[in-house]
Amino acid sequence: MAGSRRGRAAVDGRAGLVFVGRREELRSLVQALRVGPSVVLVKGEAGIGKSRLLREATGRLETATVMWGGCHPLREPLPFGPVIDALRTADLHIDSQAKLSVATAALAPYLPAVAWQLPKDERGATADPEAGGDAQRLMRAVHELLGVLGPVVLVVEDLHWVDEATRDLLLLLARNPPQDLRLVLTYRAEDLPEHGNALGAPYRRPVGVEGTEITLSPFTESEVRELAVSVIGPAAATALGGRLFERSQGLPLVAEEDLLTVADRLARSPADGAKVLEDMGVPRALQEALNSRVAVLAPEAVAVVQAAAVLAVPATEELLAALAGLEEEQAEAGLEAALEASVLSETSPGWYGFRHVLARRAVYDRILGPRRRRLHRRAVDALSEQQPPPLVRIAHHTSQLGDTPAWLPRALAAADQAVAVGDDGIATDLLQQLLAEPSLPVEDRTHTALALARIAVNRADPTASVALLEHILADPALPTLTLGEIRLGLGRLATTFARSTTAGLERAVGELAGRPDLAAVAMATIAMRVVSDVPAAEGLAWMDRALETVAPTTDPVAHATVLASRITLLAALGDPLANELLEQFPRRSPDLKVQRQYARALVNTAELAFWRGDERSRTVTDDAEVLSHRVGYQLGVVICGSLRLRLDFMEGRWSGLEERAETFAGQVTESNPFRSFALMVRPWLDIARGQWARAREGCADSMRKEFGPLFLSGIAAVGRLDLLEGDPHTAWNTLRPGIDAARRKQNWTWATGLLPVAVEAALACDLRNDAERIAAEASDGVEGRDAPGVRAEVAWCRGLLTAGTDPETAVRHLEDARIRFQAIDRVYHAALVVEHTGRTLLPHSPGHAGTRLQQALDAFTRLGATADAGRCQRALRDAGQLRPNIRGRRGYGTQLSPREQEVADLLTTGATNQDIARSLSLSPRTVEHHVANVLRKLHTTRDRIS
Repeated sequence: MAGSRRGRAAVDGRAGLVFVGRREELRSLVQALRVGPSVVLVKGEAGIGKSRLLREATGRLETATVMWGGCHPLREPLPFGPVIDALRTADLHIDSQAKLSVATAALAPYLPAVAWQLPKDERGATADPEAGGDAQRLMRAVHELLGVLGPVVLVVEDLHWVDEATRDLLLLLARNPPQDLRLVLTYRAEDLPEHGNALGAPYRRPVGVEGTEITLSPFTESEVRELAVSVIGPAAATALGGRLFERSQGLPLVAEEDLLTVADRLARSPADGAKVLEDMGVPRALQEALNSRVAVLAPEAVAVVQAAAVLAVPATEELLAALAGLEEEQAEAGLEAALEASVLSETSPGWYGFRHVLARRAVYDRILGPRRRRLHRRAVDALSEQQPPPLVRIAHHTSQLGDTPAWLPRALAAADQAVAVGDDGIATDLLQQLLAEPSLPVEDRTHTALALARIAVNRADPTASVALLEHILADPALPTLTLGEIRLGLGRLATTFARSTTAGLERAVGELAGRPDLAAVAMATIAMRVVSDVPAAEGLAWMDRALETVAPTTDPVAHATVLASRITLLAALGDPLANELLEQFPRRSPDLKVQRQYARALVNTAELAFWRGDERSRTVTDDAEVLSHRVGYQLGVVICGSLRLRLDFMEGRWSGLEERAETFAGQVTESNPFRSFALMVRPWLDIARGQWARAREGCADSMRKEFGPLFLSGIAAVGRLDLLEGDPHTAWNTLRPGIDAARRKQNWTWATGLLPVAVEAALACDLRNDAERIAAEASDGVEGRDAPGVRAEVAWCRGLLTAGTDPETAVRHLEDARIRFQAIDRVYHAALVVEHTGRTLLPHSPGHAGTRLQQALDAFTRLGATADAGRCQRALRDAGQLRPNIRGRRGYGTQLSPREQEVADLLTTGATNQDIARSLSLSPRTVEHHVANVLRKLHTTRDRIS
């Protein structure tokens, strides 16, 4: 392939795909290409993205001419073919003042477009394009021509296929490059000749020659998810991100081909993206690349490769030899050949396999049926001799033989083993496969359904398990106790994922009358629903019943489960007893199920501590996350990840926070509510930065809930937006359902910013009685409770209530609120309180007010709270208290000034001039001026920027 353009990215079939990752590699490459002479080597396997990186980098150059050539696996390549191709198709500009020697006349037959600019050979000699001409003369001619073309980037790809003559030319250019040449060479290390040197001989850049060497690695899972979002959108990317990474193992070519196929299928008709991926084969490019390597291997090497493909996981040389039916020396020779051809790799010392799942599948799909069955039978026999036998793998190979009667007992044994060791992922997959088998006997179906119900609650995404269990509940043949336990499992999932009311759990209590241990767990689960649909008093009553029911039983898991639920209930109500009970938990128990209940209690304590404003939330989160990883509590890991993001917002760690939240969201299914919890940091940030339209959209999900901290947080955010936009009546109507819910549920411990906003809205609507009632009820509601966040907000409310009548008292209340917020590390809330203090003082003491407003302005500026900072600046300017900039105004030329960048950010969200004026506290005329400058400097229009 060859081509040329000046400072623009070349067009290829994947031009629409976003450039993902490679930030450091791109920076290094662009830097190397901006100066000459330089030599850059880019190494990576097929499909790793070498060409895409080069096109992204060369597209950022403004003056250099970029020329592309590629080596090909041809039997009789033309001398210097890749370089001549690049020169031939380039739009060459030879300086009319350049003096070329007669040697360059040798290029005339190859470059007819510039032949007229080349000197004539006085002896009349010409090069013969068919015979290749004088190689030395041509090399000198190419070198000289490149020296007069000005800044030139010469890209030669696939150097592993280079012919000897071209390699000599490139070595000359690399060792003695023309002054303005940037030489870029790409290659696959595994396909180089035995000497392993890209240029045929050891190479070191000469003194005065810049450049770099880049080795590309596969994408990380988060980068594959980022790529997926750009192609199929965030919803589908969330569902398919893990499968896409598993298939591609981060190889960009595979991920891109998969995504383009999925996007095409989804665009043509509604489809299940996961099913589309399952039905897809190996991408053609990968299939062809791998087949070409396997085709030249000796028979014993092919046998080893096929054995590895059937085993599917890394294996020892002995196991590969047993499946391949080879003697020790034959197996060793075959394995070495497969490793040298990079078909297999040594995944760890003494273990061998494929680098990614699609490479394995490419080989597996080409094994003919009779041999494939023979290999699976050998795998069953060989694995069965191991001690202990790997039951899951044996069940897999048995299923591939199509022998269902032989598979069922092995799959049941494998599932039981997985449950026993706490491998819930493997266990869930096997249990779901078993339940989908119609021939599974009734007693085994009951056993399997119960096992699935018991472990599904620990899963981060139990969607498939829920569907199966709900289907099983319709089976009239199941015993009542079995139905009750399955219904309990579903009820516990519903409590975590907020999917239903307590009706199913109450029914389970009756069905489990013969199992008081499980009935107690069901009662305790109902008690925990204070976060959604059970008032506090009713929840406490259910918990008392659970404690009374479980007391006579001896099952340690039931006792631990009830205790974990009790701790959660009390933590939700801010009862200090929760911390005492947490200390009494049997955390040293050797029972993994008991340890998981401790992890659950710890995770829930951390989550509820956050909403109550407890400063211990960060420390408890750290402990909970470590324990959740250790005991395999997947849901706990997700909750802790979500919690960290929200803590980062509260503590003022805003740098890169939105990107971290997006990455987290891409790793969690949409059905998990803690994905929504994490994504709430986006509207919180948007409100502070003035991106108010986008903030409203971000709150939509939380507003659909009926109660709970996410619901309260969402309506508090929207209510604040209404106030900022000067609409207190709409704000009051938005906030009332949250206030009413807190009263109805008898729980004020989750203020989450609701109280001050509600009081401010009520006062703005002349509803002073309502405002005073809210503050009083919240204060009484947390009496004796561990709720430092609400106490800080109550102090804030009292400051708002007295601001108009007793400013001195109001300032004391606000200062109390600030101190309380600082104590619990709520940096942003503390700054908001300082701003309110300044506004309260403005009519009475402008100097003191200016000091407080300046403090708030400084805090908002450090955080990046653009809209809040702009509001403080406006207040200071109106009061004549704005601190002058002693450094004077800086000229930004064609770059955006900080204020223009803020305007540009708002324009990208679709904000109108009026929106921007409100957000940044600027006059409409000033905004018009800034918008005009932004559009002019970015060389764009308003339609394009949004």
